Amino acid sequence: MCTPPYAEIIDECTKYICVNNQLVLFNKSQSCPFAAAAAPPNCGLLGFAVLINGDKCCPQWDCPCRCSMFPDLNVITFDGNSVAIFKAASYIVTQLPNETVSVLVQECPADSESPFLWNFTNLCLVALNITHGSNHIYINRLQRRLYVNSRYAKPRFRKFGFEVYDTGNMYLIRSPAGLKLQWFHSTGMMVIDHDSFVNKFPTLGLCGFCDGDPLNDLILANGRTVGLNEDPSAFIDSWQLPNTTSYISISRRRELNCSTSDCSTCLDMLQNHTFTSCHAFVQPSTFCEFWVRDAEYVNNQCVALAAYVASCHKFNICIEWRSPDYCPFMCPGALQYQACLPACTSQSCPNHDFDSDPDHCSGLTEGCVCPEGTLLHRPYSALCVSPEKCACTDSSGVPRAHGEVWKASKDACCMYRCDNDTIVPVEYNCSSAPSPVCNRTGEMTISMADDTGCCPHKVCVCNQSLCDLVPPECKYGEKLVSYYRQESCCPDFVCECDPELCESDVPSCRDDQTLIATRADGSCCLAHICMCSSCPESPPVCLDGEVLMVDANTTDRCCPDYQCVCQPYRCPQLSCPVGMSVASVPSPDLCCPNQTCECSCEKISSPKCGLGEAAQLDRAFMSDPQNQCACKRYKCVREAVCVFGERGVLRPGQTLVEHDDDGLCHSRQCSRSLDPASGFHVLRTSTINCSTHCQPNQIYVAPKDQSTCCGVCKNISCLYEHENGTTALYKPGKSWVSNCMNFDCSDTLAGPTLISYSFSCPPFNETECMKIGGTVVSYMDGCCKTCKEDGKSCQKVTVRMTIRKNDCRSNRPVNIVSCDGKCPSASIYNYNINTYARFCKCCRETGLQRRAVQLYCSGNSTWVSYSIQEPTDCSCQWS
Repeated sequence: MCTPPYAEIIDECTKYICVNNQLVLFNKSQSCPFAAAAAPPNCGLLGFAVLINGDKCCPQWDCPCRCSMFPDLNVITFDGNSVAIFKAASYIVTQLPNETVSVLVQECPADSESPFLWNFTNLCLVALNITHGSNHIYINRLQRRLYVNSRYAKPRFRKFGFEVYDTGNMYLIRSPAGLKLQWFHSTGMMVIDHDSFVNKFPTLGLCGFCDGDPLNDLILANGRTVGLNEDPSAFIDSWQLPNTTSYISISRRRELNCSTSDCSTCLDMLQNHTFTSCHAFVQPSTFCEFWVRDAEYVNNQCVALAAYVASCHKFNICIEWRSPDYCPFMCPGALQYQACLPACTSQSCPNHDFDSDPDHCSGLTEGCVCPEGTLLHRPYSALCVSPEKCACTDSSGVPRAHGEVWKASKDACCMYRCDNDTIVPVEYNCSSAPSPVCNRTGEMTISMADDTGCCPHKVCVCNQSLCDLVPPECKYGEKLVSYYRQESCCPDFVCECDPELCESDVPSCRDDQTLIATRADGSCCLAHICMCSSCPESPPVCLDGEVLMVDANTTDRCCPDYQCVCQPYRCPQLSCPVGMSVASVPSPDLCCPNQTCECSCEKISSPKCGLGEAAQLDRAFMSDPQNQCACKRYKCVREAVCVFGERGVLRPGQTLVEHDDDGLCHSRQCSRSLDPASGFHVLRTSTINCSTHCQPNQIYVAPKDQSTCCGVCKNISCLYEHENGTTALYKPGKSWVSNCMNFDCSDTLAGPTLISYSFSCPPFNETECMKIGGTVVSYMDGCCKTCKEDGKSCQKVTVRMTIRKNDCRSNRPVNIVSCDGKCPSASIYNYNINTYARFCKCCRETGLQRRAVQLYCSGNSTWVSYSIQEPTDCSCQWS
């Protein structure tokens, strides 16, 4: 049973769907109109078939538009025809309305060890040129060089709609028009595909016209079509670029086929067990039709087998058929031959510029690889290096190992070192160059470069910036003189007397002065000065508050007149004890008044106590000996309270509760412990978010009693949690059923409350139902069960019973097999005998087998073996 639109997916093509409350199996592949073509067709030399409708459940296959140019320059066109190039020239391979693909065929380069480097034929596919609009790319396979618009570029290249990758084993090229080219390095084989699923597109050139019809495949540049039985030389020449011929061989075309000629040599050659794994994909009969028409294949077995194996590589089939003495594949230098290489990847240094595998790349190839223990320096380079050489690459493209040092200039003075994957400059070691010993003061060593070596030679030169060049300050009458010594670069400065620098100015002295000539210590010149004589009178002695001052009219005299001037601010201030004040009595004869201390208790100020403080009589001050007037003074002392900012105080044990609108309750309690910093009791504060205790179906109600911290949570709806962990809110009066339970959201005095109660189902005994052969059936949405009795067919059943024979019995019940179940019966009216014919079948055994059971005889206390018969099978039989 099911409920639409229920569906159960088996796989991407098969699923169960619900129709009329019953599950029906639906297989998309069985209703496919392309069922007859569900299997991909065998496309032979073209390679794998392509899925043109993109539907894996109802696939529609077709042979691809795939053009292949084998290493021997035999071209398999888009529709499966074959033409062979025998001239060294440039050819247009594929031409689209806005894009042209051309190749350059030249004589293969000679090698010192083998006649030809690529050892297939004497012609090689050397270069590829793709032009799209004003942009073109040019690739030279032998040089492994890529040029974009005549400028050198490195693969991986993406620009102007072109994509060029060098996987290490081949070039993978995508053009703006959607062409995909695979061009293998070692063999030169080229495969051209189109990215689109629509495999019919108008192409011209040596690869033919892609429309699935081989009859119109060989179209000349002028539009005329060459027949399949005609000589294709005119077709090949038609797509040759003018004035590019450099070598002409003999046409390989033979006007034969396997129907008129003997192809047994080809068939016998391919029947070797080495090639049998490919027969299901490239049938020998198909290949031999091309073999018999190609003189190169008929005369050179190695070239023919290389072409067949290249066709098998399109299907990812690996065939190891060459040996050193049979069709060897010659590799240049230290490279080694490998029969099967993945076209998309190669062993190369992991730190190359583009280390990701290109997309949509498949197939195998044969070719030359680096020897074991080495790998390619770059995928686009044929240089094999050891793994440690992958660390760095110098400016000349030479690989370097970690820690390797090399010279980067002609004179070998510029050197670099590979440090992990970073190139750092290295200073030339000039530590062995001798240094002169500079002994003179103020002398230093400098390096002087020349062209004779990488290290400069060192010399000693004077540098007076190293000297203490501050000359001494000469006195009056002295001049500064400098001297040089042979052992020092620094001058010696001395001051020498020079009488010409002295002035002979003799002053004129007053009558109270005397002229004196003197020479200072170390001075070179005489000095004349006028000195005063000793004064006959001493200055007066001033009292407190007075200051000694010179009479302004006698300041120019050697013995001026002095007088005492009163300045009251200079009078000493009397310091009185606390509670007393200073009393001043002026005196006409003195500058300063007479001062005494008098009692003045009213001038003692009372302190202004802060919050939590109280004024208290300072009894220590009362007993202080300095308090001669017995004045009273008060001080502020801290009370045993908690100070709550500027808002008030709390006694120890008191609590203040405050409520915020957002449900926060702030409780402040005055503790009995003192705060040593403030001197007050510690006010402990705690904050409780009362609203967080409420469920999503409740609202928070603040308490009416302000002394209570938290209020209550009041229900406004019912909260229900589903089996998957999610919750839902229901309004009062809402009812629903879940997991065989009834749920009601009822409005009570406490608010909306969730009430649940289970379904009431009739009593049901599942064990008894199974004993009578019934089936347990669910109803009431699967909450209740009932027993549905079905007819039980005839079958073997096992009954446990105790076997008795006279005074012998089994010591425990034995499983005995019997036949039980229903069999058909009927009463059918027979017209021949004009009455009812009755018949019935009974559930009976179809065979018996003997079985031994051990019985215990109580009479003689012995065990005996008793034989019983059991049915081997049961069925409905005529009675």
